Amino acid sequence: MDCTLFIPHLLPPRELGEALWRAVDAPQLKAMLARASMRNDTAVDTEAWLCQHFGIARQQDWPLAPLLARGANLAAASGYWLCATPVHLETRRNALVLADPASLTITPEESTAFAATLGEHLREESVTLHAPKPNHWFLRGDTTPALTTTHLATVIGRDVRPFLPKGADSARWHRILTEMQMLLHSHPFNDAREARGQLPVNSVWLWGGGTLPPTVPAPAPFGTVWSGDATIRALAHHGGCAIEDVPARISTDNLKNTSHFFSLESLESHLRRGDVQAWSDAVTALERDWFSPLCDALQSGAVNTLTIISHSDVSLCQFVIQRWDQYKFWRKNRYL
Repeated sequence: MDCTLFIPHLLPPRELGEALWRAVDAPQLKAMLARASMRNDTAVDTEAWLCQHFGIARQQDWPLAPLLARGANLAAASGYWLCATPVHLETRRNALVLADPASLTITPEESTAFAATLGEHLREESVTLHAPKPNHWFLRGDTTPALTTTHLATVIGRDVRPFLPKGADSARWHRILTEMQMLLHSHPFNDAREARGQLPVNSVWLWGGGTLPPTVPAPAPFGTVWSGDATIRALAHHGGCAIEDVPARISTDNLKNTSHFFSLESLESHLRRGDVQAWSDAVTALERDWFSPLCDALQSGAVNTLTIISHSDVSLCQFVIQRWDQYKFWRKNRYL
């Protein structure tokens, strides 16, 4: 049996890395990574790696929007789709910074009102807005524009201007975005949010554009995918994988298929907020519930290969640990 762990932000930023990594109480994890075979790829980001491993080809963007739209029970089989995540843009000196959308806590009532206003305007552009969830909106058009976008996760906490849509049709979409921002700026629900001390929803972020990809040929890339992440579940569904919720602790006794993909997202929010102590505590919890049991499973032969995927601030890192690698005490991973 083979296991893949996808763990965003397991590797701390380089400016914090050495001291923070040394302080973390996770001896089994450190030993496994030190003796693993490692690939460090600066040319591949998380979005690309996930799509490639689930058999999705790039269009102009990695076409996540139609997959996520179908996962939200929208009829995504035809047309061009864009994720249109409601966001707050904050002016900071010479930058226009995108705040973490998770901090907005948009209510269903607000989402319906915003979507109605924007949707009425977008009909003039032959674009339909769908808002199946307060924090997940989509745009659909009948034709595919010449447009490339940047994944939402790449832009959070950064100046958005270098990441705005590009391509031959970008001028039109910049105009559409500006008009949507003007409508949101004057919306009474945003006035009410500001009166309550909440951040207004003053823009949307467009990303993941494309048409629904063709069905992934058998066999499925993984036997079972365990994840609570909407993107990964949409990719797994398209790839024909069985999908399960992530358990609190791994138990290899209950794993029936030959290959398993686990998405563990507990670390991501801590580093994004700059809370290094919470990040360290969460890694220690993963050591107890995941890394230590998997180390035992490697030693017993219950797991043949363990692959850990994460990313630093500059690259995507893949660590592959075979059963006998644990006994190669002389091997030291220079990256760590």
